Amino acid sequence: MQKEVRKSWALFMGIGIIMIAQGLQNNLMGIRAVIENFSTLTTGIFMSGYFVGYFFGSYTTPILISKVGHIRVFAAFASLASLSILIAVTFVDPIMWTISRFITGVSLVSCYIVSESWLNDRATNKNRGQLLSTYMVVLWVGLAIGMLLLNIDSPENYGPFILVSILMLSLIHISEPTRLLSMS
Repeated sequence: MQKEVRKSWALFMGIGIIMIAQGLQNNLMGIRAVIENFSTLTTGIFMSGYFVGYFFGSYTTPILISKVGHIRVFAAFASLASLSILIAVTFVDPIMWTISRFITGVSLVSCYIVSESWLNDRATNKNRGQLLSTYMVVLWVGLAIGMLLLNIDSPENYGPFILVSILMLSLIHISEPTRLLSMS
C-alpha cells in the first residue's frame, strides 16, 4: 500500500492543490457576492453554475478522455479552471460569474475523473480502499487549507482570485510526472 501511495505522489499533490484552490474559491465567491451586494437569489443562481458544469462535465469528460487521453484532458481543464476565476475577478457581473462557475464545475469534475481513473487503474482489489481513502483525506485536507487562505488578503482585492488561478495553473506541470505514473 505505501508503495502505491509513494508512486502516486504527483497525483495526490495535484488533487491537493486543486482542493486548496477550490476551498478558497468557493468561500471567496460567496463572500465577494455579499460585498458586491448581490441578492441571495442571484448568489444562489451563479453558485449553482458550478453544479450544472459538474453535471455536464461528468457526461462529456469520458468522451474526451477516449479521444485525446488522460494527460491532455487533465492539462486542458486545469488551465480552464485557472482561467475561470480570472473571468470572475475581471467581470463583476452575475451572468459572467455564472459562466465562470460553470467552467469551474466542468474543469474540476474533469480533473477529478482523470485523477480517480488513474488511481483506480493503479489500485488492486487488495489496496483499492486504502488508496482511495488516502485520496479522500488529501481532498478534504486540501479543502480545509484552502478555506484558511481567506485570511491572506481581503476578498475585495484581486490577490485571492489570482492565488486561486496560480494554484490551478500550477497543476499543469504535474501532468508530466503523472504521465510517468501511468507508464509505471
